[in-house]
Amino acid sequence: MKFNYKTLERLVPEIPAIEIVAEKITAHLFEIESCENGVLDVKILPNRYSDAACYRGLAREITAICKLPYKEGKITAPKALHKNKVQPVIEVPSLCRRLIACRVEDISLGKSPAWMQEALETYGIRSINGLVDITNYVTIETGQPLHAFDADKMEGGQLVARQAHEGEEVETLDGKKIILNPSALVLSDARNALDIAGIKGGTRAEITAKTKNIVLTAGNFDGTLIYKTSKRVGITTDASIRFSHNISPALAERGILRALELILEICGGKAGTICDTYPKPVKPITIPFEIKRFNTLTGLAFTEADCLTSLKRLGFLVAGKKVTPPVERTDITRFEDVVEEITRLQGYADLPATPPRITVTPVIPQPMRQLKDALQDMLVPLGFTEILTRSFSAEGEVALENPLTSEQAFLRPSLMEGARNAVILNLKSFEAAALFEIGSAFHKKTNHEPAEEVLCGIALASKGMKDEEAFRAVRGIMETILIRLGVGDALFTEENKALVITIKGEAVGKITRLEADHVSAYAELSLTKLLPHVSPLPHYTPIPKYPVIVRDVSFMVAKTVKIGTVMDAAWHDVPKDVTDIRFISLYEGKGIPEGKKSVTLRFIFQSAKRTLTDIEADSFLSYIMDAMKEKITFEIK
Repeated sequence: MKFNYKTLERLVPEIPAIEIVAEKITAHLFEIESCENGVLDVKILPNRYSDAACYRGLAREITAICKLPYKEGKITAPKALHKNKVQPVIEVPSLCRRLIACRVEDISLGKSPAWMQEALETYGIRSINGLVDITNYVTIETGQPLHAFDADKMEGGQLVARQAHEGEEVETLDGKKIILNPSALVLSDARNALDIAGIKGGTRAEITAKTKNIVLTAGNFDGTLIYKTSKRVGITTDASIRFSHNISPALAERGILRALELILEICGGKAGTICDTYPKPVKPITIPFEIKRFNTLTGLAFTEADCLTSLKRLGFLVAGKKVTPPVERTDITRFEDVVEEITRLQGYADLPATPPRITVTPVIPQPMRQLKDALQDMLVPLGFTEILTRSFSAEGEVALENPLTSEQAFLRPSLMEGARNAVILNLKSFEAAALFEIGSAFHKKTNHEPAEEVLCGIALASKGMKDEEAFRAVRGIMETILIRLGVGDALFTEENKALVITIKGEAVGKITRLEADHVSAYAELSLTKLLPHVSPLPHYTPIPKYPVIVRDVSFMVAKTVKIGTVMDAAWHDVPKDVTDIRFISLYEGKGIPEGKKSVTLRFIFQSAKRTLTDIEADSFLSYIMDAMKEKITFEIK
C-alpha cells in the first residue's frame, strides 16, 4: 500500500527523513517494499487493516516508534443548518452493524486541493471532482470507506440497509449490470437499490456535475458477507477489501465527521443533522495488565512504567492496572496481544538475549513403562503388529455398574478375547496374523475390590501352520523375550494341553491354543508378576577362551510328547559346563516305529577355565540322560 510522504508530513510535522522512517517501520512494524520518490510502499498485514491501512493509522505508528508527539485535532459535528433528516434503517443488524447518514445541501463540486490530488494519485486513485475526491481521500486517511448519493435522485428520502431481492439489478458506476439475490446487502431508497453495500456504488443516485444536494453515508458491514458477495459478483474494490477485514464500527463516525469537515471547507454547502443507526454498539475491550506476568511470558525485566508508557504512545487508554486498546485496533483481544505490542515497540532486535529459566525435574524411573517399551522393541522387529482392543468383555470378575451393552458388562480378565477377535478379523484378509497387545486386565481381590494386572498377549495364527509349529514358534518367542529381559530359571511346564511359564515357583504366563477359525497359538505374560524378576541391565559375560564340544543326540519318544517337554527334561538337571541345549530337528518318517517320533537336540559343552576333554563331555551327557529319565520315557536312536 503506497503512502505519499508529504501527506504524512502534514499529519506529523516532526517526522524524520523517509529513509529513517522506512528503516524504523521495518524493524518495529511492517515490511517496506520501497521508499522512492517520496512514496512509502508498505506491506500491511491482514490483521492490521482496521487501523494501519490508512494515513492516520500509519502516522500514529510512526510517532510511537520515533517517540514523537501525536496530535489529532478533535472533529466535532457541524451545526445543522436545515431540517432535512435522513434516518438510516437497518433491517439485518448482523449484516450491517452501523449506518450513519447526513444530508448536505447547496454544495459546489469544484476541484479538490493539489495536496489531496497528490495523495490520491500516489494511492492509485484519479481525481474526479471535489466531492468524490474528499470521500476517496477520507477513506485512505481514516480507513473508513464513504459514499455519497445525489439526494434529489433518491425516492422517499429514505436510506435502508437491506438484503437484495431475488433477481434485483444494480448498475454499477462502471456500467456493469449486476443481478443480485438475498445473500447480498444493498443500500436502498424507498423503492430501489442504490448500490451494492460495502462494494460498489450504483448509477441510480450517482453524483454528477449537476448535483447540488447529497446524502453522505458511512457504514460498517459484516466482513464475511462482503468478501463472499465480492467474489460472487466479481467486483473487488478498496472498500470491499477494507470491509472484508472487519474494520471497527467506530471508524464510521470518525470518517463521516472528517468528510463533512472537508466538504464544508472545500465544497461549501449546508449540513443537516447527522443520523446514526447503531443497534448493538461494540464495547471497548479492557485488559488487565500484570507486569509480573509480562516478564514471565517474555523472559524480560521491564518495569510497569515503561510498559504503560509504550502503550500510551500507541493510543491505549491506561486506567490503573487496566488498559484499553484504541477502538480501531480490532486485532487486540487478550493479554498476549498487549505483550506483543510492547515488545515490538521496544524493537525485537533490541531485546536482551535472556536464556529461559526452567525448573529441571529429575527423571523418575518407571520400571513398568520401561518394560512395556522393551517388549514393543522386541516384538515389532519380529514381525508382530501391536493392537489395541476394548477393556470390556462379556465375562469377567469385575462387573460394570452401567454397562453399554450385555457384551461389555465386565472389565476384561484377560487379553485373549480381544486377541481372538483380532485374529479372526485379520485371517479374513491375510494368510497369517502375528499380533500383540499390552494392556490391563482386572480381577477381584479377597475383599472384593478390583485388582489391576498388566498383561502382554501374543497371538500367532496361520492358515497353513500346524498346532505343533505354532506352539514351538510362540514358545521360542517367549524364551527369547525372557532371555533378553535377563530373566533366569524360567520353566515351561505342560498342564492341561497348555504350557505354564513359572519363575521360582510362581506362574507368570501361559501358552495355549487360541480358539479361532484356524490353527493358532496364544501366549499371555503377566508383566506385573514378571517385573520383579527383570534384570535392569544386561550382565557382561567375557567371551570364553576355550573351545566348545558339541554332541547331537536323537531321542525317540511318543508322538504325544511335545518338543518342549523334551527340552524341559534336558534342562532339568545339567552340570555348569553345559552352556546350551538347542532343538535341531523332528523326524517321523521311514525307520521310526508307529506312534513314535525322533527329536534331535544339540548339547554344547564349554568351560570358562580350561579345555574340556571328550571323556568329560561324554560324562556330562550321561549324567543329563539319567536326569531326563526321571521326567520322560525315551530311547536313544
